[in-house]
Amino acid sequence: MCWLALIPVAMAVVGGIQQGNAQDAAAQSAARDARTNATYANDAANDALARGRYDADLQRIRTGQNIGTQRAAMAANGGLVDQGSNATLQEDTAALGELDALTIQNNAAREAYGYKVQAAQGFSNANQLVLQGQTAKQNSLLGGVIKGAGSFFGGGGMSMFGGASTGAGTSAALGGSSLLNNNQAYA
Repeated sequence: MCWLALIPVAMAVVGGIQQGNAQDAAAQSAARDARTNATYANDAANDALARGRYDADLQRIRTGQNIGTQRAAMAANGGLVDQGSNATLQEDTAALGELDALTIQNNAAREAYGYKVQAAQGFSNANQLVLQGQTAKQNSLLGGVIKGAGSFFGGGGMSMFGGASTGAGTSAALGGSSLLNNNQAYA
């Protein structure tokens, strides 16, 4: 007959295990999603860097085309293309073109950095979610054991912390007998 008293304990423990498993599964799923999003952010960072290199190369090609156009115009006007102000103009065009290319690469690096930070936060969040799931699982199991023990010990008139568990303290605190209801005790 004593084993019948353990049924509520077993039910509470099993309930705690099921609740913990459900919380852990939800945390694992959220962690998987966070890792996936972080991987996408890493991919976006790599793409931003590749686009930056490509666009910078295109800018350098355009700069070379502009210098070629300048040289052709200078030569058509009968000027010497490699001397004097004509040479200075080409050098300035080349310097400004390279500055534009470097600006494009710098902007791409800044964009990539933002994605890398986002990815790092995503991986960190995934790790935290895994830990939270494991903690919730352990706490639910522990809560189920405590609840089961409380129902086992509390059902026999004893609290699990020792001493009798009676409601006599309430009526004594109200200063009346247990025959009075709360409204009568204050009258």
